[in-house]
Amino acid sequence: MSTSLAVAPPTARHTVRTDIDRLHADYLALARRTAQLAADLDRGDYAAAGGRVRTAVGTLWRASEELHTAFHQAPPRCAGPHASVARLCGRRMRYLAARVAKRA
Repeated sequence: MSTSLAVAPPTARHTVRTDIDRLHADYLALARRTAQLAADLDRGDYAAAGGRVRTAVGTLWRASEELHTAFHQAPPRCAGPHASVARLCGRRMRYLAARVAKRA
């Protein structure tokens, strides 16, 4: 009986960041729509419901920020799940150096 490690196919590895990015965009769109609903509810006789919907907007916004953080903490698309820490750190340092160079 042979045992093998389950390794995700290359396309699956590269779509994780894309999926996170897409979810982040969906949450932001939902937060905008929910904020509009809260504003509409505040104009009518449904002020209490508007307050609850505004609370939901905050929750959706925090969820989108968590997804944004997860996107930046996930390995780069080109690295795959078995990338060495040195490779990931080198990529991050090049990214930071490019940002500093842009500001200068």
